[in-house]
Amino acid sequence: MKIRTARDIGILIKEARTRRGLSQAALAKMINTTQTWVSWIENGKPSAEIGNVLLALTTLGVELDFQIPPAPTSAADHHHNADERHVDDDDDEIPYKL
Repeated sequence: MKIRTARDIGILIKEARTRRGLSQAALAKMINTTQTWVSWIENGKPSAEIGNVLLALTTLGVELDFQIPPAPTSAADHHHNADERHVDDDDDEIPYKL
């Protein structure tokens, strides 16, 4: 599943939770939060704290695999802001699993 919005994350959490047969209240208890928070997340609350969202996902057994896109190829695309971090060309695709 491609995740592009907070709503996509909410759909993913709800699907993982229901597959495990858990209520919102049960998941909330497992991650030390409230049923209301779980409901907000499942409905796509965009301002949710990332740490809590990741905790919910990992508690539900969801694996995340992030892909870094290939580096730009044209000279114009290589112009970077001085504040940007640079990654070696060998690190184009770094999978992260939680």
